[in-house]
Amino acid sequence: MIGDTMQEKISIGNVEVLSVVDMFPPGRATSFFFPDVPENAWDPYREEQLSPAGEIVLPYCLFVLRSQGQIILADTGMGAGPHPSRGNLTGNLLNELQNIGISPDDVDIVVHTHLHADHVGWNITYEDGVARPTFPKAKYLVPRADWEHFIQANILSLPQNEHIRDHVAPLEELGVMELVEGGQIITSEISTLHTPGHTPGHQCILIDSQGQRGVVVGDVIHMSVQIEHSDWCAGVDLDKPTGQKSREDLLDQSEREGLLIVAGHFKVNEHFGRVARLEGRRYWQVI
Repeated sequence: MIGDTMQEKISIGNVEVLSVVDMFPPGRATSFFFPDVPENAWDPYREEQLSPAGEIVLPYCLFVLRSQGQIILADTGMGAGPHPSRGNLTGNLLNELQNIGISPDDVDIVVHTHLHADHVGWNITYEDGVARPTFPKAKYLVPRADWEHFIQANILSLPQNEHIRDHVAPLEELGVMELVEGGQIITSEISTLHTPGHTPGHQCILIDSQGQRGVVVGDVIHMSVQIEHSDWCAGVDLDKPTGQKSREDLLDQSEREGLLIVAGHFKVNEHFGRVARLEGRRYWQVI
């Protein structure tokens, strides 16, 4: 069990945002995760950004949003497992939710930033081979462009998209999925923002309450180093130029409007912060 010491909480106006870590996956080589970034470019960031082995370790963290009496999950993590592609590790989401007094029946809405495996894994639970929504009372909001991309037969059949077959496609069959596009109103305090590139339909989640604003960034930004180097693109970005533009546009907006950034793959205790500027360069300022 990960334990409640890993949870962070902040309020944006009347919206409470709570981080929940589903899994700490095994580390990856910098050249694997950012194949276009020269190895020596990491030298100033090794101690702060990389593991002692010099690898990237990104927690699979998602967020609970409490807004106007509703409990909203921003993504659902990697899933129960064990996951052979992640060292046979298992996910801890349900235990972590229980630690903060939330049961699966309490969740009203699941909002997916995108449809990669580490963001959809707890959507579905199988009981004797029968698919059931893990959060039985929730509606699942899925980016339309992601759905239309991943559900294509030639893409759906790929081995790496088993998670779509097992944990996304059943949502439609069970009648709990709603396809959404940018600008979707979730509550009067929460909406979506289309930020494509990492995937075709990637969306961020905007929070606007009592004059305070924030944004759950999904995988537009994987690591805080990308705030300083917005041209560093992850190898898993499906469209790197578009992803870079989405990141730069979001950073511009965050700096211009003073948005609080909520970042699920950042290091523990650094999930909440703002864009700061020093000597003409952007930096990550943890709150």
